[in-house]
Amino acid sequence: MNRLELPRLGMGAAGIGNLYAPVTDENALATIKAAWDGGIRFFDTAPFYGFGLSEERLGSALAILDPLQEAIVSTKVGRLLEPVSNPLCERHGFVDAAPYEPKFDYGRDAVLRSFDASLHRLRRSRINILLAHDLGALTHHDLADEQMQRFLDGGFPAMQQLKDEGAIDAIGIGVNETAVCELLLDRIELDFILLAGRYTLLDQSAEALLSDCISKGVRIIVGGPFNSGILAQPLKDQPTPRFDYERASPEIMRRAKALEELCVSFGVPLAAAALHFPLRHPAVAAVIPGPSSPIEVEQLLRRSETVIPEELWIALEDRGLLSSGNGGAPDGFGQPQLMLLDEEDTIMVCISPVSAGDVLLIDGQSIVASEAIMVGHKIARRRLVPGERVIKYGAPIGSITSPIEAGAWVHLHNMKSDYLAAHMRENVGEER
Repeated sequence: MNRLELPRLGMGAAGIGNLYAPVTDENALATIKAAWDGGIRFFDTAPFYGFGLSEERLGSALAILDPLQEAIVSTKVGRLLEPVSNPLCERHGFVDAAPYEPKFDYGRDAVLRSFDASLHRLRRSRINILLAHDLGALTHHDLADEQMQRFLDGGFPAMQQLKDEGAIDAIGIGVNETAVCELLLDRIELDFILLAGRYTLLDQSAEALLSDCISKGVRIIVGGPFNSGILAQPLKDQPTPRFDYERASPEIMRRAKALEELCVSFGVPLAAAALHFPLRHPAVAAVIPGPSSPIEVEQLLRRSETVIPEELWIALEDRGLLSSGNGGAPDGFGQPQLMLLDEEDTIMVCISPVSAGDVLLIDGQSIVASEAIMVGHKIARRRLVPGERVIKYGAPIGSITSPIEAGAWVHLHNMKSDYLAAHMRENVGEER
């Protein structure tokens, strides 16, 4: 295992690759300079970010700011960039990016070609950390096994060779899911895992993985500590909050509001708590938010200096908003409050009282209860629409009369009971 020591705060460079919105060359340079002047010495990028644009901009800036190449730089392999003519304005979330199209290739030759191209764009003689990018079913779906085998047979040995030759200091993977991390931990030797969005204030599903990493000596770099933006600013200032690169669902919004309210009650901005939270875990080596302007860098540096009272973390655990070491499910999630009677059911049953604000775990999703619900009553397992059957014990018991969200109370004001309807029909028949 490599013992390259990382600064606790780094900068992710997807934003300066025009993620979601265009950034000028001048603003990108100013952003990197602000980070450098603020003491940041770890920068993460990838060929995918702006299709080479992020690496180009980072390389141009560091050539001026870091001529001795003292900064730690990580980049990724797994995609080759192919020239295209007349590209669309927005592709894969990047706006006005470079005129290339990314093509997945985890083979040996592709990894070595990608590495050489990154060296050129970054204007560096070597790269500190090389990560295989976006392996796993979340990205590749039915082709995940095929892509994994190509990586294990070709790409990974190529990365090992680069490390053995001293061209890089460390190797790892950069992903947004935990399943592929758990798979590879048992199959290959990794120095780092860059995991985006899975160990944050809103999502602690990686906690079991982090425990495994400690036992295997693998260190975690947390990307996306703000979960694509929803935790980065006060919720009232966000016209369209994003979670995991998409518009935040009502359930996520309710939970984010509960987090924000509790943080503010302790005088702590939500974004400051979000930035500090991952660093509390001993497996986490660094956290790398992705600013795209000097102002955002200034905000990050200010948040990094915020003192977070221990009482806030305790309160978040007590409210069930944070995990307390049970494999990613915060206290108050799911059991013992809810029970699923049958896998086919569209509802769950309360087996202990639910209070408004309690955080429930429903099919792996964290959902804040919007109202109090008593023992024995039903809660929607997912969003239900009018006319949809309500299933309990694997059998229909009624139908929905008005739309309800996952985690909502299912009762006679939003569903029609088959039993009551039949009972009323029987009574009407007898009266006639």
